[in-house]
Amino acid sequence: MSRWRAVTSAVVLSAGAASLATGCGKPPDTKSEGSVLEALWTVVKGDSARVRGPATAEWCDSLRLVQIQSLRGDTGIAIVLYPVKEFGAGRYPVVPPDRADSVPPAAAVAIRWFAETSIRGFQGDSGEVVVREDRPGAYAGTFTARARSVTDGSRLTLSGSFGGLTVRPGGRRCVAKPASPDSGRGVD
Repeated sequence: MSRWRAVTSAVVLSAGAASLATGCGKPPDTKSEGSVLEALWTVVKGDSARVRGPATAEWCDSLRLVQIQSLRGDTGIAIVLYPVKEFGAGRYPVVPPDRADSVPPAAAVAIRWFAETSIRGFQGDSGEVVVREDRPGAYAGTFTARARSVTDGSRLTLSGSFGGLTVRPGGRRCVAKPASPDSGRGVD
């Protein structure tokens, strides 16, 4: 996979995490009855927390990824799935976001919440997302991940499930940037 595509995918996950962090992301489609994501996490040497909220799933054809997102209050979770060819049921190993698009099938996971005095953000670096088709066109699954803080190196474990997701086409933000003129020439 090209270095440019790897950078692009990291930007997509970072943009998803940034929209989660600012609360300015697209609100979940509450008209999708039964679409839900639930997660439990434990910060190493810290507290545990749980969240359950409505979820969305969008297919970005130009980048060949599915983004599952849930926002509940000040907490947000994003799971980006990179299928080999087409999205479907299967196992997606969690890898660091900057590698996820170059080793399909793969998943990138991000979570953020407001702590007492700061925003805590974590990116998954190991684990697995398992997707199954509940009924034609509706997906459910489970996930486990170990994640590292994007600011201080602390770790957490994350597990959860999602269900009732109908994958919809991605919106305006789902646009691949054209390759730079220097791509493919070994220029960094």
